[in-house]
Amino acid sequence: MVKNIYLVHHSHTDIGYTDYQEKIVFNHVAFIRDLPNTVNDDFKWNCETLFCVERFLKEADENEKKEFFRLVKEDKIGLSATYLNFTDLADVPHLTARVRRILSELAENGVTVRTAMFCDINGISLGSLDSYLDSGIEFLFTNVHCHHGMYPLFRNQQPFFWKSMKSGRSLLVWNGEHYNLGNALGFTCTKRANFMTENYFGSRHFDDAVKNCTANVKRYIAELEESGYDKDFLISAVSGVFSDNAPPNPEIAAIAKGVETELGTGFSVKMVTLAQLYSLIQDDCRNAPVYTGDFTDWWSFGVGSNPYATKHYLEAVRTQRKAELFGAEGVLSPALNDAYVDNALLYAEHTFGHSATVTDPSETMVQNLEFRKSSYASRANEAANMNLLRVYGSLHDSCTYYDRDGRIRVLHKGNGGLVPISFYIECWPYELFEVVDERTGRKMETQVSKHPRGALVSFYDTFAHGEEKRYRYAEIPLPAVQINTRHAYCGSERVRDIVNEYDPVTYTLPYQIDSPYFRITFSVGGGITGVYDRVHDRELLSDGDYALFNPVYEVTEGETDLYEQRRLLGRNIRGLRSKRYTAVVTGVTEVERGAVFNKTVLSMELYGLKKLDMVLKLYTNIPKIEVTLKVYKNLCLDAESLFLPLTLRQMKSLYFNKGGAYFRPGVEQIPGSCMEYYLLTDGLVYEAADTKYAIGLPDAPLVYTGEMKHHPVRLCRNLPEDNLRPLYSWIMNNNWETNFPLSLAGITEFRYTLTQCDAALPDVFAYLNTDSLETAVIMEKNQRG
Repeated sequence: MVKNIYLVHHSHTDIGYTDYQEKIVFNHVAFIRDLPNTVNDDFKWNCETLFCVERFLKEADENEKKEFFRLVKEDKIGLSATYLNFTDLADVPHLTARVRRILSELAENGVTVRTAMFCDINGISLGSLDSYLDSGIEFLFTNVHCHHGMYPLFRNQQPFFWKSMKSGRSLLVWNGEHYNLGNALGFTCTKRANFMTENYFGSRHFDDAVKNCTANVKRYIAELEESGYDKDFLISAVSGVFSDNAPPNPEIAAIAKGVETELGTGFSVKMVTLAQLYSLIQDDCRNAPVYTGDFTDWWSFGVGSNPYATKHYLEAVRTQRKAELFGAEGVLSPALNDAYVDNALLYAEHTFGHSATVTDPSETMVQNLEFRKSSYASRANEAANMNLLRVYGSLHDSCTYYDRDGRIRVLHKGNGGLVPISFYIECWPYELFEVVDERTGRKMETQVSKHPRGALVSFYDTFAHGEEKRYRYAEIPLPAVQINTRHAYCGSERVRDIVNEYDPVTYTLPYQIDSPYFRITFSVGGGITGVYDRVHDRELLSDGDYALFNPVYEVTEGETDLYEQRRLLGRNIRGLRSKRYTAVVTGVTEVERGAVFNKTVLSMELYGLKKLDMVLKLYTNIPKIEVTLKVYKNLCLDAESLFLPLTLRQMKSLYFNKGGAYFRPGVEQIPGSCMEYYLLTDGLVYEAADTKYAIGLPDAPLVYTGEMKHHPVRLCRNLPEDNLRPLYSWIMNNNWETNFPLSLAGITEFRYTLTQCDAALPDVFAYLNTDSLETAVIMEKNQRG
């Protein structure tokens, strides 16, 4: 029987939603600065995020810091090792390093942090589990908001051990209630009913806060115990007011005392820090069940509402990764590193805008918060690029690319093997370029393509890990092209549409693009009709309505206002009246066919888009396909989504990467978690009986694995058959009704790669992590000789 009530007082940190981001940060620092005037043995406060502590410590004077550390040591202020409440966009290696840096500063002042909490968000990535464990965290208190989401394990208010699939270590998790449960119970005086108090206790009015809270507590405890709850304690998070970014509220301690008196002898109601909570429940939870796998975040789909800035952010992550890969010690700027991490983590934070983003999208505050959010991606991108420029400078790159003859130096940090190399030259017009290995004198087979600033020169060469090679390049004339009139393959109008053996390729090009490894077929008036692995004699295109690489647009036309339309979606991503449209090919243009790759552009029509082109690029000497969608999106106020099907047929298993840890979706997840969609890191891997296929997602990280219609939503039960659900890149959506952007209008491109690999699974994911980053081309100075 419940005899103890533990109240965890916190703010719930949203960087946005309620006000300008900088105003919110200012307020959180002010909250901490004022704590010496409010906390005591009865009134406790928990700093929900380390970010706020970090900002306070940067601004506080020595006396303020000393007082803060004293109150933490006295268990009047609790600390959480959660830096911010994140989406799965978080750059986990840099997040871990930042958290360790703050924890080290705290340790130097006699404070050890072993606990963490998160609020609002519906989960964290499998890689974040390892981040917590690597930082010495032992206990996590979760407070899931079930709006468009749900807590795991089919029931809340229960403990479990979350075991790492990498290290075998475990984190004790208390699978808690909503982060405003204490407010709904009445531990703050909220006389006016709202959605949450009505959900729990109906539309009741009251005059006495203590009596109202006591009645609610009794009712809640009875409900818990009727459902089999066997603990002698109740844990409840509570904010200072029924809002996000709430201040400390000493009234809670007074109401808690009153409720304790009303409940009578044997009951205890007290405010606790996270460290105290862990100490109080640790022994009672020692036999909690153990689970492994991903704690999938239902809220990850919000990232799809800001596709252009998210793509910009992901480029920042890759650019910083490349700078660190090639930068010698001391080359990268500590200030730029901090600027990258500061802004990357702020962009990955779960709040994307103001609470009125959908209900009043033209409001100036709404617009300003959206600009601020996107600016974090831009600032991170700028800092990462500045770092990469420093690296290239340290490697003596000339920084100019005008010479039509010169030298390049190529450094390779990836695995050994055949590597595609590309560099561009700013020149107009141009003909061909010859590339020669300076050490061996070997002429490389080159391909010259159009680049926005001139000519792009590409070739292959074989590298060992860490190898460096030099090449000389020079412009050469184009060879004369003439038709062999003795063979029946081309008419005098220069159209090559006759089946023949002299030129057995050109007449197929309106219908297919191929390489020694793959063949993709398509039809005007239809779509992609085949994706064939020529090496393994396997058709990859699945049966059904939504086949591989055929874009799909979906819209739910509104039956009600913009807010209500989206609220009614629940955990579906579409309404009952949703309609879907598949892209139709309207034209085919062969752009290039060369020594390095073949490229064809499919012009497409798709309802909901002003224009759509698909660029297909097949490499000639490596088993790799690149697909680029060039999207021209118009404005629509209804709930809408854009997908690219990615399901491969005849597969054995599917693996996702989240935060540097990989798992089988539907199988290796916390039971009761989301199987509808996932926000991935780098990409995913299909495993067939005889090989693997790595799909890279450099621009659009969200994937959907549910039914392509309105449907009852199943939660994860770790069934093997749920591993290979239909798979789609979920490129963009505007389904959220509060703080995620409404407009998806814009122009950009989204890239995908499909690579056949025979390496072990860890090596395939390592390849996705560094694909296109592992080679640096340095234009040497003083090139003319």
